[in-house]
Amino acid sequence: MRGWPDRSGKRMRAVGAWLVLGLVGCQERFPTVLDDAAFPTEAYTVQVTLPFHEFAKDVRVWGGYGRPYELPHGVVARSYEGELEARTLISWEAYPGVASVRDTTGTVRADTALVFVGGRVVAVLDTLDVRGVGGPVTLGLGALQQPWDLATVSWNLAVDSVGGRVPWGEPGAGPVVGLGTAEWDRTQGDSVVFALDSAAVALWADSLGQRRGIRLEAVTEGIRLHVNRVTLVLTTRPRSRPDTLLYLSVPARERTFVYHPFPEVPGGEIRVGGVPAWRSVLTLDLPEKVYPAAEVCSRISCPITLTPQALVSASLVLRTQPSRPGFTPTDTLRVDVREALEPSRMPKSPLGFSLLPFGGLSIPPARFQAPEGEDVLIPLGEYVEGLIRARSDTTMVVSKSVVFLSAFEPLSLFYGAFQGPGSPHPPRLRLILTVGRGVQLR
Repeated sequence: MRGWPDRSGKRMRAVGAWLVLGLVGCQERFPTVLDDAAFPTEAYTVQVTLPFHEFAKDVRVWGGYGRPYELPHGVVARSYEGELEARTLISWEAYPGVASVRDTTGTVRADTALVFVGGRVVAVLDTLDVRGVGGPVTLGLGALQQPWDLATVSWNLAVDSVGGRVPWGEPGAGPVVGLGTAEWDRTQGDSVVFALDSAAVALWADSLGQRRGIRLEAVTEGIRLHVNRVTLVLTTRPRSRPDTLLYLSVPARERTFVYHPFPEVPGGEIRVGGVPAWRSVLTLDLPEKVYPAAEVCSRISCPITLTPQALVSASLVLRTQPSRPGFTPTDTLRVDVREALEPSRMPKSPLGFSLLPFGGLSIPPARFQAPEGEDVLIPLGEYVEGLIRARSDTTMVVSKSVVFLSAFEPLSLFYGAFQGPGSPHPPRLRLILTVGRGVQLR
């Protein structure tokens, strides 16, 4: 038993010797410790901003996406911001042909001999989106004299389809048979009521009159209002109870609005939103190498080769500008960016998935109202990295054209405008790159 410790000590010394030899052998075949002198010890993160002509070819703007009737509201305006005119058009469902009437014995009977002796039009307005209003406003109501096409009606044309173009008798959905005016004060509620006599309700007694419907407009100047809902309430005296008045509702069948002036196709700007909505297409052509500022090049090797490993982030910088009077955003604009999968088919190219988080980039309206504009950064890091990778990976297909559009189309009458190439503040591409002395690092 006394020899056991000696044998144990020999075994431990032998194991220790093998471990030392093993470690030496590992160091010779598989180096696991880096020599500080063999790799750069400093990495630099630099920012490079490319002017438009160094990263993009052109910008094209396309319109015609969506129609005013697709918005959840109508619009009325009169010289809003000195320029915008808008009128809401409504057509009616068919008048009810029967009503349930309780006779003198208390029995409920169906009466089909209804006599309409009057009524009222009730318009529900949006009290939260009222522009240019300092107090009560006056609205006007008129009966339209021409049929109109919901999908193609405009300020000058009642119908603008493949089958033909039919102009209004008067620009602005006219002429109309005037049915009176009404005053609305938003502090008193959201509804404005127009009283009608029997002659007025008779204008829509048949299908042709119902299809023509009404025109709702602003009389007070300098205002813009949103119309949420319009209903016709008929007053009828059933023949079975001539001493009784019934009130029957007729909902709107179709609703849209026409406006003037229509924003012309822009030249020299990027435009997003509106109705019909605008889309802007930017074609990128990234350089293979970029040149930082001179003071940066004094510390690292220049130029810098654009590689996926060097790229930290990439953002497109756009400078806002006010839109045409009457169309400047008054609410948040949500901008989305998608790849144009078949650019040659624009404006009908299919689009890829969004390059931004769900809902797009939210831009507050104040940023479009600044006279000098403000910079907006649109993050495109993953997309730009894909463009760089596609240079060497032939299996990757990345479109060089991206489309800027409203996240929801159409969303509103207003649109967002950004300065384009050739302007004082053209689009720029801001790159954040990480590099080391003589080698680029991730």
